[in-house]
Amino acid sequence: MVIQNEKLVEVCGIQRSGNHAMINWIISQQKLKTCSLNGILPGENPWHNNWGTSYRNFDYWPGKKDKSGELVPKQLLICSYENRYLGKISYHQSQLWEKIGYSKESYSVLILRDPYNTFASWFKAGWNVTQEITELWKSYAREFIGETSYLSTNKVTANFNNWFTSRDYRYQLANALNLEFTDNGLNEVTSHGGGSSFNKLALNGCARQMKVLERFQEFIDVPAYSKIFQDGEIRELSEIIFGVIEGTEVIE
Repeated sequence: MVIQNEKLVEVCGIQRSGNHAMINWIISQQKLKTCSLNGILPGENPWHNNWGTSYRNFDYWPGKKDKSGELVPKQLLICSYENRYLGKISYHQSQLWEKIGYSKESYSVLILRDPYNTFASWFKAGWNVTQEITELWKSYAREFIGETSYLSTNKVTANFNNWFTSRDYRYQLANALNLEFTDNGLNEVTSHGGGSSFNKLALNGCARQMKVLERFQEFIDVPAYSKIFQDGEIRELSEIIFGVIEGTEVIE
């Protein structure tokens, strides 16, 4: 088996969970030759079917070679899944590795943001929060707390709320991924995914000013939003992972 990449990080998250912010932060910790494959699909060729490919710290564009199967060695390779079932991701993992090349280190990062702010961002973006999506959030939460174990390759759980507020938490996360901690990239708002649902790219360079943990307040009185939280399991899982979020108790 030929080792192609030094480090692979597979990232799983639901849209509007801070995926792009956290991926950008991971990439920014060290100046490594990096490729990021955004929005790949389980079971499909990630070089041909994705939402965007980007490279950093190369002195040329390796995309043509990678797409042709003549893989370019990378120090860091990010493969990002959004809104995908964890069971499918796990089932097709070996197929993915055949397409991207084998890696010396491999990690699976599960990103979770509290449901109140996640779905507020969906509402702000004008997206329909279906039962399929709320069930998907619950399945991610169950994996997060260890009730399931689909992600078996060095799983790292990443609590977006804690990542946003705590430098110590970010240090621990970098350590779990065997990255040098610099905290670079924290204030950047990436253009991937259109930026913030609320601020777009207006606060790029000042991302810490965004009220990402208070988005739910805009939708407290919206019946369609409140209806989501009639599901007691969502509330219970949220409290286990994120604790009581002040202000959400009035949502009925």
